Amino acid sequence: METKELSRAYKELLAAAESITDDRPLAEFDRAEVDWVLAHIALSDRALAGTARDVLAGRAARIDNAQVMSRAAIAAVLCSTTHLERVDMVRRNAKELVDLLEQIPQEAAGTAVRAQLVDREGMLVFDDDLKWGDVIRMRAMEHIPGHAATLLARAHFAIEG
Repeated sequence: METKELSRAYKELLAAAESITDDRPLAEFDRAEVDWVLAHIALSDRALAGTARDVLAGRAARIDNAQVMSRAAIAAVLCSTTHLERVDMVRRNAKELVDLLEQIPQEAAGTAVRAQLVDREGMLVFDDDLKWGDVIRMRAMEHIPGHAATLLARAHFAIEG
């Protein structure tokens, strides 16, 4: 599958995450948002890598983001890692996902994937089939860039604040 846009999105996200340092402290709310975003993306990429393996193997594939939105799962990542370790976790998990995607034939982009998505409160917001290629396209064009914008805004606030 084509991964150029997704790779570019991750590059921008990682640059934004790396611009946040201890040299310019963030307000508690801003730090919490940065930490949540990085843990969420790291967990999401790990889950999507599992889905990619299923698509690659021709197995029924599904996405259930309940675990990657779980307060307990996010808290477990946050209490066991530093900011730099979370950035590295995002980098490693994104690389694993992109590497798997590059092994998937482009025609598999039309594979139906069952998706059950919840919000931060655990409320179901989507329950339907999606095309695998659409999932990756949304990640590349909306999801990762949206999180990168959040990180950039927090980094900018730290610099301006």
